[in-house]
Parts: sequence; C-alpha cells; structure tokens
Amino acid sequence: MAGVVLKVIGFVLLASALQNTDGRVWGLIGATGFLFGGILLVAAEAQSLTFGYEKLYPLIVVFVVMAFLAQAAIGGAWLQGGLPAAWIGWATIVWNLAWLIALAIFSRRDLYYPVLHGVMPLVMGIALLWGTV
Repeated sequence: MAGVVLKVIGFVLLASALQNTDGRVWGLIGATGFLFGGILLVAAEAQSLTFGYEKLYPLIVVFVVMAFLAQAAIGGAWLQGGLPAAWIGWATIVWNLAWLIALAIFSRRDLYYPVLHGVMPLVMGIALLWGTV
C-alpha cells in the first residue's frame, strides 16, 4: 500500500512540474487516474484483511487497468512536456499498454503483479534524480 501512495505522490509532483508545458493535461489525467486507482487498491487491500481477497478482486482488477492506463498517460505527458529523454515516455507507454494486453490475454485469473506498476516510475525517478532530463 505504501508503494502505491508514494507513486501517487511522485506522479502528482511530476504533473505539477509539467504545468507550464504541453504535457500538463496528460500529466493531470495520469496523476488523477492513478490516484483514484490507488484509493481503490488501498481500500481493497485493507478490506481483504477482514473479508478475504476473493470478494474484493474486482476492485484489484479496476486498479490494475487504471494504473496501466494512467501510467501510459504519464508517458504521454513526458513526451509532450518536452523532456529530453523522450525514450522514457515511449517506453512508459509501450510498457504499460503491452502489459495490460498481455495480462488480459495470458493471466486472466490473476492480473495483480505489483512490480509491473513500479518499473517505469523507477526509471523516471532515476532519470530525474540523475538530471538527465
């Protein structure tokens, strides 16, 4: 749960950094979408302690779809924002859409692999911290 909250904070900060660029709209869409998905995930994870995982699995599926689409939007914001490392924006879009499709086709029983939602935010964060952007 803490990882999702930290990713939401990071995406909101990135969206605010893109406010004076062409990527502001996609940044806000992505940050807002990930925020709402994160709220659903945190609620489902907390409720699963009482009700069990099976009954709350639909909320997890909604989070997975929202998270992948929100991160793809963040990738679009990265591209439109004019950040120099454009490959990160393209990689984010392709990574998230490809995993969304692959999981829907090949892993219908369990779509929730949290590590998949952390790879591209990690790449973005490293690039921003190293100052390559």
